[in-house]
Amino acid sequence: MKRFRQSSLVLLTLILAIAFAATGCSSTNKASNGSKEENTASSSANTSAEPAKKAAEALDPYEVVMVYPDAPQADLASVQTGMNDYLKQTYPELNMTVKLNPIDWGAWNDKTNLMMASNEKFDLLFTADWLGYNQQVLKGGLLPLDDLLAQYGPDIEAVEKDYHEPAKRGGKLYGIHTHQELGGSQGVYLDKALVDKYNMDLSALKSGKVEDLEPLLQIIKDNEPGVTPLAAPSFPLEAYYSSGTLDTISSVAAVNTLNTDPNSLDVINSFETPRYKELADLTHKWFKAGFINKDALTPGLDAWKKIQAGKAFALVGDMEILANMEIGSVAKAPNASIKAGHEMIQIPLNVDRLQTGKMTATMQAISKTSKDPARAMMLLNLFFKDQKLLTLFNFGVEGKHYVLKNGQIALPDGKTTNDVGFYHDIMWQIGNQMLNYTREGEDPNKYQNYEKFNEMVSSRPARTFGFIFDPEPVKNEIIAIDNANKAFVDGLKSGQLDPEENIPKLLEKQKAAGVDKVITEAQKQLDAWRAANGK
Repeated sequence: MKRFRQSSLVLLTLILAIAFAATGCSSTNKASNGSKEENTASSSANTSAEPAKKAAEALDPYEVVMVYPDAPQADLASVQTGMNDYLKQTYPELNMTVKLNPIDWGAWNDKTNLMMASNEKFDLLFTADWLGYNQQVLKGGLLPLDDLLAQYGPDIEAVEKDYHEPAKRGGKLYGIHTHQELGGSQGVYLDKALVDKYNMDLSALKSGKVEDLEPLLQIIKDNEPGVTPLAAPSFPLEAYYSSGTLDTISSVAAVNTLNTDPNSLDVINSFETPRYKELADLTHKWFKAGFINKDALTPGLDAWKKIQAGKAFALVGDMEILANMEIGSVAKAPNASIKAGHEMIQIPLNVDRLQTGKMTATMQAISKTSKDPARAMMLLNLFFKDQKLLTLFNFGVEGKHYVLKNGQIALPDGKTTNDVGFYHDIMWQIGNQMLNYTREGEDPNKYQNYEKFNEMVSSRPARTFGFIFDPEPVKNEIIAIDNANKAFVDGLKSGQLDPEENIPKLLEKQKAAGVDKVITEAQKQLDAWRAANGK
């Protein structure tokens, strides 16, 4: 497809400005969930006026390809059709359609790397620092978004204008943060029926130490044959370790915040901390004891499926944001209970500090292979203002994949999550989460809880909050280190590799790849930032 001419761009910009004014942009979308869809539908109807039709005539048709990680959905085609029918009816001036291209989690890295290397055409891409965002920028796979955002992202700016800095590299913006909670909490989910069956004492977990989960896992191992005590993939050496121990700078460089001087900004290798070794030893011990499933690293493995089938007891990972997020507090986990099909409880073991890196944990980017980046940004902007479009992407077609009951999303009568055809939990990947409906069984005040949680997180800034590491001077070393890590990191975090033998090998490989140079460069930049900002 040809891009539209400069004169068409000017015309479109003027018309969009009128349309945005008519619809009230984002400010009208902060109503309660129960009335949002009606507000959106009524305001969207105004966009079908005659000027919009003239704008559509000025634009060539364009298909925006969305690439994002998700489990396979049997009824994806009808959701895509629903989105396209809605776009045609509500935003004819944009003259665009959407192609949904989900990639299974297990194949994500290989497929997206191949797509970028082969210059395959696509537009919007989910990205994150934990999914190779820095490498995607370094390799030139993403487009800078500053000008596109200024022209076509008013509803993004209405809620995200204060959170762009962490995603900038070399002074340019490459990712748009999902509007959501400002951090997370890591802990453990437990099957409540088994907790009650064995009258488990959960008070020890008030320590915040994942080690204190071990007696509970031993109970399951001894008494429940066929039930895995701790389902994986989801490990203590993932978010629980990094969030509870580090202010992360890059994939290897960090400031150790555990048991160190609060004023220290010494950069270290995150794989060399005592806590990394402790958790690696613990996970290896649990693996040998049969607490962790041996297929934990199987591509595409869904730990929740094991819990749903009654074949697993616990899962270590990110917690739901509830009203009370104190360390060791025991509460029903509504969304986890929905996914499991039976009641699950959660116990937070760590609450994030406000980290620069958290602003790059869930983002949308535009591929360098996009044939029309302006149209891609226009679509992304809609996900920040239009609840109907967001609901289609998140929950599917009303009446077919969900129904609304008392303002909440519910399954149609007779349907389950397995046979409804479209059911996933990726609402956190795109747009303004505060516009989302809650699911039946979730706390209707979920997003109010987010706001309360954000206050708690923002009151505890990380030592390095505001610092942005420029990887350009050591980009080759970072790529080499990430390649070296592949042979060890997954095996260590799943407990399958012996830390005594393999951590020294990992550190040796990192050293050969240039880790010392990366640490030195990170310290140099951090010291300069500290001096410039009076830290």
